[in-house]
Amino acid sequence: MLTAIWEIFLQIIAEMLIEFGFGSVGESLRQRSRAHPVVAGVGVALLGGLAGALTSVIWPTRIFRPGPLPGTSLLVSPLITGLVMDRYGHWRESKGVGRSQVATFWGGALFALSMALVRFVWVGA
Repeated sequence: MLTAIWEIFLQIIAEMLIEFGFGSVGESLRQRSRAHPVVAGVGVALLGGLAGALTSVIWPTRIFRPGPLPGTSLLVSPLITGLVMDRYGHWRESKGVGRSQVATFWGGALFALSMALVRFVWVGA
């Protein structure tokens, strides 16, 4: 259980850093009001994979012992992270700021799945 909570925490922190750091650069470079969903999805998945690789290099071992069902984080983490990022996107919209691709349920879940999958493969099952 602690493994899933820690992984969700890492994914949310990584997404927030990308949202704040790269979000402003992306907004200024974007020529259309909304990117094509497939292209944006590929970009979000690549960023999630990169975040998973970086966290695997920084922390190359499992944080906690695996639970009875290895790989549970591949399902639970994306769902919870997607919900958190969707709420964050709604909060941004209420403040009059546009929502990025990562600040949606599907963007957050895809980022978290990519990050968890890379960590699962690199760090071990």
